[in-house]
Amino acid sequence: MGNEGNAASETPDSNRRDSNRKHYNGKDVAVSFDASVCQHAGECVKGLPSVFDTKARPWINPDGADADAVRAQVERCPSGALQHHPADHAG
Repeated sequence: MGNEGNAASETPDSNRRDSNRKHYNGKDVAVSFDASVCQHAGECVKGLPSVFDTKARPWINPDGADADAVRAQVERCPSGALQHHPADHAG
């Protein structure tokens, strides 16, 4: 999948205990990231650069790959800074 019609958005997650966690919502999956937990191992960027691109803004594009591939890559995050969630289709 390409970036056509990228609906990914970056929003602070105000409903969780950790105010550092940001959510990136895609069509089929959402990804959240907590920079204060990240160990900068680079697993995300090396494993799925079409989704995790530190030079892009927002730097996480959940629509950059198949939702199953995104979930699998997020689960490889050694620190737990990345988490996947169901896509938020509200609004």
